[in-house]
Amino acid sequence: MGALRKGENVTSSQLRSDRFFQLHHFWFFATREGAAVGPFDSKNCAEKAVKDYIEFAEKADPQALEFFTPGTRYAG
Repeated sequence: MGALRKGENVTSSQLRSDRFFQLHHFWFFATREGAAVGPFDSKNCAEKAVKDYIEFAEKADPQALEFFTPGTRYAG
């Protein structure tokens, strides 16, 4: 982790509060591509899961990432 987004001075390990949302008493997080990942029982669980997702996304092959964002094509 620790990669920077283009034009950003924030590391990917820092969580963005606007990426978390609650729906019907469950918590979710949104990926950069706009996919909702969840549900989680608490915001704390969602915060832990987003860290795992970021680590996964940095290492995953394009086919694995497409599961989270169908129709998206990744350069590779």
